[in-house]
Amino acid sequence: MSLAALASYLRSAPELNAPRRPRHATDLGNAVFVGSGDSLAAALLATRFGHRAHSAGDIAWTGEIPARCDTVVGVSQSGGTAATVLALRAARDAGRHTVALTTNGASPLAEVAHRTLTVPLPPVEETIPAGGYVTLAAGVLDLCGRDLDGFGHQVGTRLRSFAHAYAREPLTWPDTAPSAITVLTLPGLHSAGDFWMLKLIEATGVATRAVPLEESGHVDYFVGPQPHCTLHLTSGIGRERHDRLASALRDNGHHVVTVDTRRFFTGTDPAHSVEVALAAAGSTVAYDAAHHWGRVPFRGGAVPMDARHIKVAEPGA
Repeated sequence: MSLAALASYLRSAPELNAPRRPRHATDLGNAVFVGSGDSLAAALLATRFGHRAHSAGDIAWTGEIPARCDTVVGVSQSGGTAATVLALRAARDAGRHTVALTTNGASPLAEVAHRTLTVPLPPVEETIPAGGYVTLAAGVLDLCGRDLDGFGHQVGTRLRSFAHAYAREPLTWPDTAPSAITVLTLPGLHSAGDFWMLKLIEATGVATRAVPLEESGHVDYFVGPQPHCTLHLTSGIGRERHDRLASALRDNGHHVVTVDTRRFFTGTDPAHSVEVALAAAGSTVAYDAAHHWGRVPFRGGAVPMDARHIKVAEPGA
Protein backbone atom coordinates (compact mmCIF):
# COMPACT_ATOMS: atom_id res chain seq x y z
CA MET A 1 0.00 0.00 0.00
CA SER A 2 1.05 3.63 -0.53
CA LEU A 3 0.33 5.24 2.84
CA ALA A 4 3.87 6.66 2.96
CA ALA A 5 3.50 8.18 -0.52
CA LEU A 6 0.16 9.75 0.39
CA ALA A 7 1.63 11.12 3.63
CA SER A 8 4.56 12.63 1.73
CA TYR A 9 2.27 14.30 -0.80
CA LEU A 10 -0.02 15.72 1.89
CA ARG A 11 2.84 17.15 3.92
CA SER A 12 4.13 19.16 0.96
CA ALA A 13 1.04 19.95 -1.14
CA PRO A 14 0.77 23.77 -1.22
CA GLU A 15 -2.98 23.77 -1.86
CA LEU A 16 -3.52 21.83 1.38
CA ASN A 17 -1.12 23.81 3.57
CA ALA A 18 -1.10 27.46 2.47
CA PRO A 19 -2.53 29.87 5.05
CA ARG A 20 -5.79 31.30 3.79
CA ARG A 21 -9.21 32.29 4.95
CA PRO A 22 -12.04 29.83 4.31
CA ARG A 23 -13.47 30.68 0.91
CA HIS A 24 -17.15 29.77 1.02
CA ALA A 25 -18.17 29.50 4.67
CA THR A 26 -20.04 32.76 5.21
CA ASP A 27 -22.98 32.15 2.87
CA LEU A 28 -23.90 28.52 3.62
CA GLY A 29 -26.57 29.23 6.22
CA ASN A 30 -28.12 25.90 7.26
CA ALA A 31 -26.40 23.51 4.88
CA VAL A 32 -27.01 19.91 3.91
CA PHE A 33 -23.95 18.13 2.52
CA VAL A 34 -24.79 15.23 0.20
CA GLY A 35 -22.63 12.54 -1.35
CA SER A 36 -22.20 8.82 -1.82
CA GLY A 37 -19.50 6.36 -0.73
CA ASP A 38 -16.17 8.02 0.07
CA SER A 39 -17.72 11.41 -0.65
CA LEU A 40 -20.46 10.90 1.93
CA ALA A 41 -17.81 9.84 4.46
CA ALA A 42 -16.08 13.19 3.86
CA ALA A 43 -19.41 15.04 4.05
CA LEU A 44 -20.02 13.64 7.54
CA LEU A 45 -17.30 15.97 8.82
CA ALA A 46 -19.74 18.85 8.32
CA THR A 47 -21.90 17.53 11.16
CA ARG A 48 -19.16 18.61 13.57
CA PHE A 49 -20.03 22.22 12.74
CA GLY A 50 -23.84 22.20 12.92
CA HIS A 51 -24.64 21.18 9.34
CA ARG A 52 -26.23 17.94 8.15
CA ALA A 53 -24.98 15.16 5.89
CA HIS A 54 -27.30 12.92 3.86
CA SER A 55 -26.90 10.29 1.21
CA ALA A 56 -27.35 12.05 -2.12
CA GLY A 57 -30.06 9.55 -3.00
CA ASP A 58 -32.23 10.84 -0.15
CA ILE A 59 -32.84 13.95 -2.25
CA ALA A 60 -32.23 12.61 -5.76
CA TRP A 61 -34.80 9.81 -5.62
CA THR A 62 -37.46 11.59 -3.52
CA GLY A 63 -37.10 15.17 -4.75
CA GLU A 64 -37.60 16.32 -1.15
CA ILE A 65 -35.35 19.04 0.20
CA PRO A 66 -34.72 18.75 3.97
CA ALA A 67 -36.48 21.31 6.15
CA ARG A 68 -34.64 24.48 7.16
CA CYS A 69 -32.09 24.01 4.40
CA ASP A 70 -30.53 27.09 2.82
CA THR A 71 -27.70 25.43 0.89
CA VAL A 72 -27.09 21.98 -0.55
CA VAL A 73 -23.44 21.04 -1.02
CA GLY A 74 -22.84 18.19 -3.45
CA VAL A 75 -19.64 16.27 -2.69
CA SER A 76 -18.29 14.05 -5.48
CA GLN A 77 -14.71 13.27 -6.39
CA SER A 78 -15.51 12.68 -10.06
CA GLY A 79 -18.38 15.14 -10.21
CA GLY A 80 -20.29 12.54 -12.21
CA THR A 81 -22.18 10.58 -9.56
CA ALA A 82 -25.78 10.65 -10.78
CA ALA A 83 -27.48 10.86 -7.38
CA THR A 84 -25.34 13.82 -6.32
CA VAL A 85 -25.89 15.67 -9.59
CA LEU A 86 -29.64 15.08 -9.39
CA ALA A 87 -29.75 16.14 -5.75
CA LEU A 88 -28.08 19.44 -6.57
CA ARG A 89 -30.39 19.95 -9.54
CA ALA A 90 -33.45 19.34 -7.33
CA ALA A 91 -32.11 21.78 -4.74
CA ARG A 92 -31.46 24.44 -7.36
CA ASP A 93 -34.93 23.97 -8.85
CA ALA A 94 -36.36 24.41 -5.35
CA GLY A 95 -34.60 27.76 -4.99
CA ARG A 96 -31.78 26.66 -2.70
CA HIS A 97 -28.20 27.81 -3.07
CA THR A 98 -25.99 25.01 -4.41
CA VAL A 99 -22.26 24.34 -4.10
CA ALA A 100 -20.27 21.62 -5.87
CA LEU A 101 -17.22 20.17 -4.13
CA THR A 102 -15.22 18.06 -6.57
CA THR A 103 -11.82 17.38 -8.13
CA ASN A 104 -13.30 18.06 -11.58
CA GLY A 105 -14.31 21.66 -12.22
CA ALA A 106 -15.73 20.76 -15.65
CA SER A 107 -17.97 17.97 -14.38
CA PRO A 108 -21.78 17.64 -14.57
CA LEU A 109 -21.91 18.46 -10.85
CA ALA A 110 -20.05 21.72 -11.38
CA GLU A 111 -22.32 22.62 -14.29
CA VAL A 112 -25.48 22.43 -12.17
CA ALA A 113 -24.08 24.25 -9.10
CA HIS A 114 -24.18 27.98 -8.40
CA ARG A 115 -20.63 27.77 -7.11
CA THR A 116 -17.84 25.21 -7.35
CA LEU A 117 -14.96 24.48 -5.01
CA THR A 118 -12.32 22.25 -6.60
CA VAL A 119 -9.80 20.21 -4.64
CA PRO A 120 -6.75 18.33 -5.96
CA LEU A 121 -6.70 14.61 -6.68
CA PRO A 122 -3.52 13.25 -5.07
CA PRO A 123 -1.07 11.90 -7.70
CA VAL A 124 -0.49 8.71 -5.71
CA GLU A 125 -0.94 5.11 -6.86
CA GLU A 126 -3.32 3.43 -4.42
CA THR A 127 -4.70 -0.10 -4.23
CA ILE A 128 -7.44 0.87 -1.78
CA PRO A 129 -7.98 4.61 -2.42
CA ALA A 130 -7.87 7.14 0.41
CA GLY A 131 -6.32 10.29 -1.08
CA GLY A 132 -9.54 11.53 -2.67
CA TYR A 133 -11.31 11.29 0.68
CA VAL A 134 -8.61 13.42 2.32
CA THR A 135 -8.81 16.25 -0.20
CA LEU A 136 -12.62 16.20 -0.21
CA ALA A 137 -12.46 16.33 3.59
CA ALA A 138 -10.27 19.42 3.30
CA GLY A 139 -12.90 20.99 1.05
CA VAL A 140 -15.69 20.19 3.51
CA LEU A 141 -13.70 21.76 6.35
CA ASP A 142 -12.97 24.80 4.18
CA LEU A 143 -16.67 25.28 3.49
CA CYS A 144 -17.40 24.93 7.21
CA GLY A 145 -15.04 27.77 8.04
CA ARG A 146 -12.08 25.81 9.40
CA ASP A 147 -8.56 27.21 9.10
CA LEU A 148 -6.67 24.85 6.79
CA ASP A 149 -3.24 26.35 7.42
CA GLY A 150 -1.00 23.29 7.66
CA PHE A 151 -3.87 20.81 7.34
CA GLY A 152 -2.10 18.60 4.81
CA HIS A 153 1.05 18.55 6.91
CA GLN A 154 -0.96 17.62 10.01
CA VAL A 155 -2.74 14.74 8.28
CA GLY A 156 0.43 13.54 6.54
CA THR A 157 2.38 13.58 9.80
CA ARG A 158 -0.35 11.63 11.56
CA LEU A 159 -0.38 9.07 8.74
CA ARG A 160 3.37 8.59 9.14
CA SER A 161 2.89 8.16 12.87
CA PHE A 162 0.20 5.57 12.24
CA ALA A 163 2.34 3.67 9.75
CA HIS A 164 5.25 3.44 12.20
CA ALA A 165 3.08 2.34 15.14
CA TYR A 166 1.09 -0.09 13.01
CA ALA A 167 4.29 -1.69 11.67
CA ARG A 168 5.43 -2.33 15.25
CA GLU A 169 2.08 -3.62 16.47
CA PRO A 170 -0.52 -4.38 13.78
CA LEU A 171 -4.13 -5.13 14.63
CA THR A 172 -4.97 -8.72 15.53
CA TRP A 173 -7.49 -10.20 13.12
CA PRO A 174 -9.33 -13.52 13.46
CA ASP A 175 -7.64 -16.39 11.65
CA THR A 176 -10.38 -16.62 9.02
CA ALA A 177 -12.69 -14.03 7.52
CA PRO A 178 -15.80 -13.41 9.62
CA SER A 179 -19.30 -13.45 8.20
CA ALA A 180 -19.60 -9.73 8.88
CA ILE A 181 -17.82 -6.78 10.46
CA THR A 182 -19.19 -3.94 12.57
CA VAL A 183 -17.29 -0.66 12.99
CA LEU A 184 -18.26 1.28 16.13
CA THR A 185 -17.76 4.99 16.80
CA LEU A 186 -18.85 7.86 18.99
CA PRO A 187 -19.20 11.46 17.72
CA GLY A 188 -15.89 12.78 16.51
CA LEU A 189 -15.05 9.61 14.62
CA HIS A 190 -18.21 8.99 12.58
CA SER A 191 -16.55 10.05 9.32
CA ALA A 192 -13.59 7.75 10.01
CA GLY A 193 -15.91 4.86 10.88
CA ASP A 194 -17.89 5.29 7.70
CA PHE A 195 -14.70 5.36 5.63
CA TRP A 196 -13.31 2.25 7.34
CA MET A 197 -16.56 0.47 6.53
CA LEU A 198 -16.21 1.29 2.84
CA LYS A 199 -12.55 0.28 2.66
CA LEU A 200 -13.16 -3.03 4.47
CA ILE A 201 -15.89 -3.89 1.99
CA GLU A 202 -13.71 -2.98 -1.00
CA ALA A 203 -10.69 -4.87 0.27
CA THR A 204 -12.22 -7.98 1.83
CA GLY A 205 -15.65 -8.40 0.27
CA VAL A 206 -17.04 -9.00 3.78
CA ALA A 207 -20.35 -7.33 4.64
CA THR A 208 -19.52 -4.39 6.92
CA ARG A 209 -21.55 -1.71 8.64
CA ALA A 210 -20.65 1.36 10.67
CA VAL A 211 -22.90 2.26 13.60
CA PRO A 212 -22.82 4.40 16.75
CA LEU A 213 -21.34 2.57 19.72
CA GLU A 214 -24.51 1.98 21.70
CA GLU A 215 -26.37 0.39 18.78
CA SER A 216 -23.95 -2.55 18.84
CA GLY A 217 -24.96 -3.25 22.41
CA HIS A 218 -28.58 -3.46 21.32
CA VAL A 219 -28.03 -5.54 18.16
CA ASP A 220 -24.60 -7.18 17.78
CA TYR A 221 -24.91 -8.72 21.23
CA PHE A 222 -27.31 -11.21 19.62
CA VAL A 223 -25.28 -11.94 16.47
CA GLY A 224 -24.20 -15.58 16.14
CA PRO A 225 -23.35 -18.39 15.98
CA GLN A 226 -21.62 -17.35 12.73
CA PRO A 227 -18.28 -15.55 13.35
CA HIS A 228 -18.49 -11.80 13.72
CA CYS A 229 -15.75 -9.16 14.06
CA THR A 230 -16.24 -5.80 15.77
CA LEU A 231 -13.85 -2.86 15.45
CA HIS A 232 -14.00 -0.15 18.10
CA LEU A 233 -12.62 3.17 16.88
CA THR A 234 -11.95 4.96 20.15
CA SER A 235 -10.52 8.15 21.58
CA GLY A 236 -10.58 9.25 25.20
CA ILE A 237 -14.36 9.63 25.03
CA GLY A 238 -16.65 6.88 26.34
CA ARG A 239 -13.80 4.47 26.92
CA GLU A 240 -15.52 2.74 29.83
CA ARG A 241 -18.54 1.96 27.67
CA HIS A 242 -16.30 0.70 24.87
CA ASP A 243 -14.54 -1.63 27.31
CA ARG A 244 -17.72 -3.01 28.87
CA LEU A 245 -19.29 -3.66 25.48
CA ALA A 246 -16.11 -5.29 24.17
CA SER A 247 -16.10 -7.65 27.13
CA ALA A 248 -19.74 -8.60 26.56
CA LEU A 249 -19.17 -9.21 22.85
CA ARG A 250 -16.13 -11.38 23.51
CA ASP A 251 -18.17 -13.42 26.00
CA ASN A 252 -20.64 -14.07 23.17
CA GLY A 253 -17.91 -15.34 20.83
CA HIS A 254 -17.15 -12.16 18.89
CA HIS A 255 -13.65 -11.17 17.82
CA VAL A 256 -13.13 -7.61 19.05
CA VAL A 257 -10.43 -5.25 17.73
CA THR A 258 -9.88 -1.95 19.53
CA VAL A 259 -8.25 0.90 17.61
CA ASP A 260 -7.30 3.58 20.12
CA THR A 261 -6.39 6.85 18.41
CA ARG A 262 -4.24 7.74 21.44
CA ARG A 263 -1.96 4.83 20.56
CA PHE A 264 -1.34 6.10 17.04
CA PHE A 265 -1.61 9.87 17.35
CA THR A 266 -0.10 12.34 19.78
CA GLY A 267 0.18 16.09 19.73
CA THR A 268 -2.17 19.06 19.69
CA ASP A 269 -3.44 19.10 16.10
CA PRO A 270 -7.16 19.88 15.64
CA ALA A 271 -9.46 16.93 16.24
CA HIS A 272 -10.74 17.01 12.68
CA SER A 273 -7.25 16.50 11.21
CA VAL A 274 -6.75 13.50 13.52
CA GLU A 275 -10.06 12.03 12.37
CA VAL A 276 -9.19 12.49 8.69
CA ALA A 277 -5.81 10.83 9.23
CA LEU A 278 -7.38 7.90 11.07
CA ALA A 279 -9.94 7.51 8.29
CA ALA A 280 -7.27 7.43 5.59
CA ALA A 281 -5.26 4.89 7.58
CA GLY A 282 -8.26 2.57 7.29
CA SER A 283 -7.26 1.83 3.69
CA THR A 284 -4.06 0.16 4.88
CA VAL A 285 -5.86 -1.66 7.69
CA ALA A 286 -8.43 -3.00 5.23
CA TYR A 287 -5.73 -4.14 2.82
CA ASP A 288 -3.95 -5.90 5.67
CA ALA A 289 -7.16 -7.71 6.67
CA ALA A 290 -7.69 -8.84 3.08
CA HIS A 291 -4.14 -10.18 2.87
CA HIS A 292 -4.52 -11.96 6.22
CA TRP A 293 -7.67 -13.71 5.01
CA GLY A 294 -6.33 -14.51 1.56
CA ARG A 295 -8.76 -12.22 -0.22
CA VAL A 296 -8.00 -10.04 -3.22
CA PRO A 297 -9.39 -6.46 -3.12
CA PHE A 298 -12.48 -5.77 -5.19
CA ARG A 299 -13.15 -9.53 -5.21
CA GLY A 300 -10.15 -10.16 -7.39
CA GLY A 301 -11.53 -8.32 -10.39
CA ALA A 302 -14.93 -10.01 -10.27
CA VAL A 303 -16.59 -6.64 -9.68
CA PRO A 304 -16.91 -4.31 -12.71
CA MET A 305 -15.04 -1.13 -11.81
CA ASP A 306 -16.46 1.20 -14.46
CA ALA A 307 -19.17 2.29 -11.97
CA ARG A 308 -21.60 2.97 -14.81
CA HIS A 309 -24.51 2.12 -12.51
CA ILE A 310 -23.84 5.23 -10.40
CA LYS A 311 -22.62 7.73 -13.01
CA VAL A 312 -24.52 10.28 -15.05
CA ALA A 313 -25.59 8.53 -18.27
CA GLU A 314 -23.60 9.41 -21.37
CA PRO A 315 -25.58 10.85 -24.31
CA GLY A 316 -27.16 8.02 -26.27
CA ALA A 317 -26.50 5.44 -23.54
